Amino acid sequence: MTPYDGDGALTLDKDNIQPGDPLTATGTGCDPGSPVRLSALGEDVGTATANDSGTFSTRVEFTMIQPGRHVVRADCGVVLVGSVDVALTSSTGGSSSTLVILVFFVLVGAILVRRQFAGLFTRRG
Repeated sequence: MTPYDGDGALTLDKDNIQPGDPLTATGTGCDPGSPVRLSALGEDVGTATANDSGTFSTRVEFTMIQPGRHVVRADCGVVLVGSVDVALTSSTGGSSSTLVILVFFVLVGAILVRRQFAGLFTRRG
């Protein structure tokens, strides 16, 4: 199939997503009533059926999460194309810095408590 040059378009509701974020594709210009197969990187990512006016809307679900730009193709008698950027984020940096701060305050607290008790014992002796 060749890309559609007419009035059809594939629109994704987000430009950037992270794994697990919902993504919806909306297309126009399909053959009325035709099945729609959405794919990215050779994998099926969604299906729909075009309505009587040749439009469709469906959720896009990636089976493999790979960071970078993904080109989504909708085959529905014509080929419609859209793209989305997938970003992977890591939360390990935030938790390790939180752990360092927590350990710091525990150590400072222990030193203060020790000084407090040390002061009590030296005054009585």
